[in-house]
Amino acid sequence: MEWLSIALTAVYVVATIFISCSNYRSARASREQTEEMKRQYNSENRPYITAEVIYLKRSFFVLRFTNHGKRIASHTIIQIGQKFIDSINEPSIRSILDTQKENECIIGIGQHYDLPFGTNKYLHNKNKAPLTGHINYSDGTKTYHDDISIDLERYATFFSVNSDFEDLLTEVKTQTKELKKLSEALKIIASHSHTELEDENM
Repeated sequence: MEWLSIALTAVYVVATIFISCSNYRSARASREQTEEMKRQYNSENRPYITAEVIYLKRSFFVLRFTNHGKRIASHTIIQIGQKFIDSINEPSIRSILDTQKENECIIGIGQHYDLPFGTNKYLHNKNKAPLTGHINYSDGTKTYHDDISIDLERYATFFSVNSDFEDLLTEVKTQTKELKKLSEALKIIASHSHTELEDENM
């Protein structure tokens, strides 16, 4: 009986150890899964800013920063490399880029911020330097840091795009043209109606 009791106790101890180890592994796997889910959530629910070069209104070259993320990018600071700024031969543009280093802005979800770096004169600048720099922004709890590096000599062909204002202006002009046609048609109808009334009165 004593040996049976010892054997049962040993089996119980081994079973307890096995269950404890199994519970520990399960808890660790659950923790890791929770951490991974949290990491994925934070990765997907954050501001995410990209930079691209745009030829705007057939007049300006701008660096467009677009927030493709799911949160607002606050305390956004854009700093363009001094070597690139010094290579620009337009004083007014150079001044804008120098001043930008001290400014903060907010880029909303799906919105963009344009920073000009040259007019059409830029194409004829023989001392172009690669566009470098970095951008810092925050989602309120975490700060993000992204580097900017664009070699404009190897950049794809520039295509001009209209600004939102230009698109609106085009739409207004189209509507004004249609309203003018409608107004002229109404004048003709009114003139015929007036002539018919005069004929009836005679």
